[in-house]
Amino acid sequence: MSGIRWALCSVLLVSVAQLLLRSAMVSLPPVALNGAFFTAVLYPQKGTLLLVLGLLGYLASMACWYVALHRLPLSKAYTLLSLSYILVWAAAIWLPGWHEPFSLRGLLGVLLIAAGVLVIFLPAPRPKA
Repeated sequence: MSGIRWALCSVLLVSVAQLLLRSAMVSLPPVALNGAFFTAVLYPQKGTLLLVLGLLGYLASMACWYVALHRLPLSKAYTLLSLSYILVWAAAIWLPGWHEPFSLRGLLGVLLIAAGVLVIFLPAPRPKA
């Protein structure tokens, strides 16, 4: 598998992991001195499973990222990593139950990120001979 595929796999995994971790944090109690958070984590419930899956997603993403960094120039690899911002933004708006608001400002930011990725990955013009 090419470096770009490994990097895109990492981007997909980290995006899903971020969404899972947000879901976990919404459903788990806040970390406080009374220990309710740690009790909730030790005694499995929905939020606990989401937390574990999110952390495992990050771990799998790092494994893919490790391979991608061996096969891609650093400038291109880190450019691809910015695609996770676009995926998480879009998923938070479109997935049912998330209720994230759409804004033109957010769309402009996403378009700027996409334009930056395209600029880095477009082939360089060849000098005229």
